[in-house]
Amino acid sequence: MGRLLAGSFIFCETAAFRKIGGFSNKLFAAEELELSRRLRRLARETSRKIVILHHHPLVTSARKMRLYTLGDHFKLLARVLFNRRALTRRESCTLWYDGRR
Repeated sequence: MGRLLAGSFIFCETAAFRKIGGFSNKLFAAEELELSRRLRRLARETSRKIVILHHHPLVTSARKMRLYTLGDHFKLLARVLFNRRALTRRESCTLWYDGRR
């Protein structure tokens, strides 16, 4: 899939966002990756290009790494790898929706 648009901020033209239908309401996680795929397709179709601003990376919180064990992360990864539809069910996306803070 190449370089993905994922992270704290994703900027795109309003017209492009609307044309592809915005973020998916069917996903409970990884919705920015799915949006990235559709934006790349639109860019190819319209002879535009995607630019990733990487010269000044944003350092984000490691809270999820502290709150969950390595095993928890691997369980989620395995769940998604073996069942892509897991991202469409809130109860499968525990790292984001179980209420730990």
